[in-house]
Amino acid sequence: MSEARETDQWRRCFIALAPDAASRDALAALDVPPNARRVPYAQLHLTVAFIGAMSFGQGEVLSRRLAEHAPPLLAPFAPARVTKIECWPGRTQPRLMVAVLAMSEVFTALDWRVRSLMGEVGLPLDARAFRPHVTLARFARDAAAGPATRDGEALPSLRFESLVLYSSTLARQGARYDALASVALA
Repeated sequence: MSEARETDQWRRCFIALAPDAASRDALAALDVPPNARRVPYAQLHLTVAFIGAMSFGQGEVLSRRLAEHAPPLLAPFAPARVTKIECWPGRTQPRLMVAVLAMSEVFTALDWRVRSLMGEVGLPLDARAFRPHVTLARFARDAAAGPATRDGEALPSLRFESLVLYSSTLARQGARYDALASVALA
């Protein structure tokens, strides 16, 4: 690796579960309010851990470690049920509309393992607790009240096809995600 490349970094990185096509279809079919910008179909994901900036070297090591450790951990991954649709941080000043998934032993183990691997690679750990969810839409900063929480209705169950290390680039039209590494779950 050249010296210049060692000083470069991937920015705004995160690890996420990528839903399969049927799950993306189900998520895309959920209603979002007209004052919200829907997350593009190809970018729907469940963030497992936010990393922030990391060097190329850290990214390469983390990618290898995820490939070694993720498949056996995720082999028993059953469909994950969406339990409700809600606005975060709250309905009165919404920023996100999310599909909240039920916490499971597999999610708990995945969170613990990913955090352990990040620590082994020397990456900082996000202090926020893991809350499995898929962001469906984003609201403008000055958005009026969002829709009420929806639960108890027929909400989908989701399947995930891969664990992906992404880099996010902010653009005027919204964020663009680039897959840096991917581990198939099947």
